[in-house]
Amino acid sequence: MKQVPVIIVTDGDAAAQVALEIACYDLDLFFLRPSAGNPTPLSGPETVGYVLQAPKAPVVVSVDDHGQRGVGPGEEVMECLLREPRINVLGVLAVASNTRVKGVPVECSVTAQGKVVDHPVNKAGNSQPLSPLLQGDTVEIMHKHPEVMVIGCGDVGKMNGLDDKEQGAGITSRCLQEIIDRARHKPKPHPQNANQTGGENPK
Repeated sequence: MKQVPVIIVTDGDAAAQVALEIACYDLDLFFLRPSAGNPTPLSGPETVGYVLQAPKAPVVVSVDDHGQRGVGPGEEVMECLLREPRINVLGVLAVASNTRVKGVPVECSVTAQGKVVDHPVNKAGNSQPLSPLLQGDTVEIMHKHPEVMVIGCGDVGKMNGLDDKEQGAGITSRCLQEIIDRARHKPKPHPQNANQTGGENPK
């Protein structure tokens, strides 16, 4: 089964939408505009339908709980995407917020200065080396999916002006590129290949 590669971004407000549109244009990705909103305006099945009809890939999907604790509309969409066998979630760009939640561990983060670090950042994109978890309102569901790569960043399209459209949304582009690069070098076993021995998996 051919899977559609997807990157999930846990922010959907107006600034994030503009930054993602710019970054996706620069990286030749497909930004799923109907998914953007604060909170997420689509249901999980609706989002899956849009993704499967996208004209090119990877597809970047925006999700947002609008500060709601627990499982909100954004995380419901995430869960649907993560469980859909026709979709391969390359990674989640977890956006830090001031919402006090359990948080989520990250594989790495990209700071507001564009530096890749091995710990979380805060909403402003500042490195948080003493914090074990990234705080955000649309990330807690990732505890159920430890196999999925999570990369942290500050508030997409903002970070005190360092990621706004006048700056070309460079930090957002850097984050998306980091997910693509890391996913490219990560082994991707497929259930259909479980009985194969030796040789490379077909693409």
